[in-house]
Amino acid sequence: MKIALIDQHPVLRSGMSVLLKDHFENVTMLETACLNSFKKNVTHQTFDIIIIGLTEECDGIDRTIIKRMMREYPGSSFVVYAGRLLYDQALSLMKVGVRGYLLKNNQPEELVTCIKTVIKGGNYTCSEIRDFS
Repeated sequence: MKIALIDQHPVLRSGMSVLLKDHFENVTMLETACLNSFKKNVTHQTFDIIIIGLTEECDGIDRTIIKRMMREYPGSSFVVYAGRLLYDQALSLMKVGVRGYLLKNNQPEELVTCIKTVIKGGNYTCSEIRDFS
C-alpha cells in the first residue's frame, strides 16, 4: 500500500508514519509538508491513499484544490484530518469525494480504523462528526 502524508508538522507526520507501518504490511510512505511541495516532488506516482492534514489555525481547505487533486490522482482515496471540528467542511468534503475525515485529537486507533475502512472501499467519519448531526 502506498500512502502520501501531507502535513506541515514533521513530528506528527513521523508518528503517523510509524503507526501506519506498525498496523499495515508493505506500506510505503511519502511525507511532505504541504500541497505545493507534494506537487513539485511527486510526478507520475500513484498512491492508494493521500492523507491531508489541516492545521488548527486553518479555516478549511479549498474544495477546488481537493477536486483538482482527485482528478490528478483518480486512483487515490483521500483522507482529511483536521485540527478542530468543522462540521460543514467535513460534510462538504465528503460530498466531493473525500473518503475519510477525522480529527487530530482522535485516538491513534481511529486513524487505523479509518484507513482500513477506506481501503475496503468505505467512507469514514470520526464519531464527533457522526454525533454532531
